[in-house]
Formats: sequence, structure tokens, C-alpha cells
Amino acid sequence: MNLQQLKVFVCTVQSGKLSIVAKQLNIKQPTVTFHLKALQEHVGVALFEDHSGKQWILTDAGKDFYHYAQQIVSLVHESEQVMEQYRLNKRGKLQLGASETTASYILPPYLAQFQKEHNQVYISLIVNKAPIILEKVKNFELDFGVIAYGDLYDPDLMIVPIMEDELVLIMSNDHPLCKKENVAPYELTRYPFILHEKKAVSHQLAEQWMYQNKVDLNIIMEIGSIQTIKEAVELNIGIAILPKLSVEKEMREGRLFVKPLPNYVNERHIYLIYRKKQHFTPMMKVFIEYLKTSFKAM
Repeated sequence: MNLQQLKVFVCTVQSGKLSIVAKQLNIKQPTVTFHLKALQEHVGVALFEDHSGKQWILTDAGKDFYHYAQQIVSLVHESEQVMEQYRLNKRGKLQLGASETTASYILPPYLAQFQKEHNQVYISLIVNKAPIILEKVKNFELDFGVIAYGDLYDPDLMIVPIMEDELVLIMSNDHPLCKKENVAPYELTRYPFILHEKKAVSHQLAEQWMYQNKVDLNIIMEIGSIQTIKEAVELNIGIAILPKLSVEKEMREGRLFVKPLPNYVNERHIYLIYRKKQHFTPMMKVFIEYLKTSFKAM
């Protein structure tokens, strides 16, 4: 029993005429008869009652068999259509990881547009610390990562910088430093500070900045959520050092005041990362090019 025999059987039941079956399947009529005979011999029971050549009436066994044959033929047709969508880059699955800044403040509009253009694509997005996303990509748990990081190199990964994301000082609008045009690093030691948690890249870069500028900030809080840090700053609990991209909305709305971090040379970038030795589906290739092109156009 093979798929062609099942197709012939299903078409015969549906059309009732061998000439129509032959035309639909683009085969000769004797071939139709041959497939029907071979199928009945294979299953070992009669699928049709005696017929005059003009009527094909199913036996009880034939009715049951038609139920399954129709499903098989339908599923095969459906699977062929799905594979065609993969081939034409209209379907696929993307497993993506991102750090908090990129997931919350950068990726959403790009993922929304990509989903709009490729609505048969399923996207899974995991949000975690950048070092964890790095490891998950290397361990084949994720297809891609979009992370904020300092200088980055890994021999197993393709690392594509797609934009800069410098660290800045953020403070409430009534903070005394808002009116001061230039601020020296040592002046910041007079004020309480809130930093991202220790595992965060922004925290590590802030510590590096303190070391380079020989200052010891008065850190009164370390918080795991950027959003919570911003709310604490808005309440004037302290100053924070955060990625500029994470506070653009509050800047536009006039809710927070942003100043450059003095003597800071930016080492923080947003990277697209993926494995060098990786099998790329057509949809993965489309997604990579989409991100590269989108960020290049900024």
C-alpha cells in the first residue's frame, strides 16, 4: 500500500468515475484500475461492491477504510503545504534570548513588525542576564541572542554589534545636580546611588567606571529591575546609572533628568549573537538579515 493507491481510492470514492480520477491525478485510466486492484489485494478485503464500471459503491470495510484513507491523504497534502511555506520563508520557529534592556526597550517594535510580515512564524523570547543568554546560545538552547554587553569576544560565536547603548546618570527633576552643567566624578560621592544588581552588565561597567575614576559611590540600593530603579529615582531616593536606551521614554515625558556619566568612555553595545557552526533554516536567515538591516537603517 502506498500514497498513490490511497489517493486513487479517495478520488474514486469522491468522484465515482475512473476517467475523472485519471484526469485529477494526471495518470492513465488503466493505471487507476491497477492501483485499485493492488490496494484491495493488499488489504485483503473487498472495498467496493460489484460495480458496472459506472458506480463504485463502498462495502462496510470500504467505508471504514475510506475514513482513514481520506485523513491520511488530507494530512499529507497539509504537510506538503506547510513544507512549501517553510521553503518560501513563510513559516518557522525562532528561539530568541535577550537581556532586560534589549527585551524591554529595543526589541518589541522590531519583533512586532517581523511578526506582521511573517505571521506564520512562532517566536519564543526568553529574558535573562546577558551571560546566561550567551551560554544558552552556545549550548544550542537558543537560536539567537540580542544582548547588551561590554567588549565581547567568543571563538564559538558570531558577534554582531548593532547599536551603542551608553550608560548615563539619571535623577529626579528636582535633584540639585540638574542645574549643574558639568559634574566631576568626585562630586557624585555626596549623593546616594541606586545600581542594577551585581550580575547585570550595567553594574559591572559602573564598578569599572568607579575604579578608573578612583571614586567610591554611596550605593544605598541594588535592585534587579530597571523599571523599579527608575521609579525609585523618580521618588528622589537616589541617582542611578542606567543604559540610556532604558530611560528614553521617561526623558521624552519629562519624568526623569539625564546627564552624561563624567569621564565615561562607552564600552556597552547591543549585540546580535549566534553560533558560528549552526544550521540555519531559511527563516533564521531572513530574521538575521531583517535585524541587521533594521538597525543599520537607524
